[in-house]
Amino acid sequence: MTRFAAALAAAAMTAPAAADPEDVWLYNWSGYIAPETVESFQEATGTRIILDTYGEADEAEARLIARGTGYDLAVAASETVGRLVEAGALQEISLASIPNAAAIDDELMEMFLASAPQAKGYAVPYLWGTTGIVFDRSAVLERLPDAPLDSWALVFDPANARELADCGITIVNSVEEVVAAALAYLGLDPQSHSAQDLEAAFGVLSSIAPYVRSFDSDQYDALLDEEICLAITWSTDGLAPLLEEDSDRYHYVIPKEGANLWADLFVIPSDAGDTAAANRLIDYVLRPDMMAQATVYTNATNSVPSSHQTISGSKYDLPAIAMPQELRSRLYFVNPRSGEEKRDLDRRWRLLQIGL
Repeated sequence: MTRFAAALAAAAMTAPAAADPEDVWLYNWSGYIAPETVESFQEATGTRIILDTYGEADEAEARLIARGTGYDLAVAASETVGRLVEAGALQEISLASIPNAAAIDDELMEMFLASAPQAKGYAVPYLWGTTGIVFDRSAVLERLPDAPLDSWALVFDPANARELADCGITIVNSVEEVVAAALAYLGLDPQSHSAQDLEAAFGVLSSIAPYVRSFDSDQYDALLDEEICLAITWSTDGLAPLLEEDSDRYHYVIPKEGANLWADLFVIPSDAGDTAAANRLIDYVLRPDMMAQATVYTNATNSVPSSHQTISGSKYDLPAIAMPQELRSRLYFVNPRSGEEKRDLDRRWRLLQIGL
């Protein structure tokens, strides 16, 4: 999921045989590791991070399944990890080599493993977030004085979407997450694989598609530039105007019907060349001070609760980052789908986007 675009450049990949033994090759979302973390790891260990980045979870999944990448370590979206394990694209991770993993948030990890049990032993959590709604409060209330600001109905009710279309609606380009949100809106199980339920969810999405400006995985700039008034988006993007611009124009909400909880997790490709270097990098990033840097840099919830006391600024106490217990009870993970199920969703998603 590109959680948001940033200026951290990706190094061009070369053949695995060309790798320097003092390098660790990391495959990650664009703009998803703090430059200070990269620099301090290199200074502390003498190991250089060579970074290659991606902008879509599907892109990363396909590349890891194809293998032969030369990556020592990758960050994978939670909805893809189960399929990666089943495809034999990952190797098990030895937690004995990652002592800082003992400090991760066990409750969030158990929530993830309950939805993807096949991922047990193959993934270490890095960052967490939600998929919710960000909106320009004044623009929305100008058009919809009685708008349901705490509900998916704000965008999934076609009458509301029609009124908001002129000021700009975007939807994150992530079919599994958006379908789950539509199911939650309908009062159905957001983790359902039922053909009938999926038909109902796509019916909702088809009804609002004419009013959607774009299905876009990089909504970060549009939000900061105030080009849209509403988006279904990842919390890392949705919180950007609040945290980075210190503006109260936009509000990020997790709808009352429930919302997707996502995780980005460290995984080691099955053909990784240097697992020792990968373990060192995971362990370093999981230090509380590095996790604090990750939250400030990405707007995500990090995996180490003890890091929160080192993050300065009350704005990082927002529920979407702090994830208090009452919020967690309304969150769900997207259940892993088989490759065939995912291909069917992708086909229907593409047809939806082109109006068919």
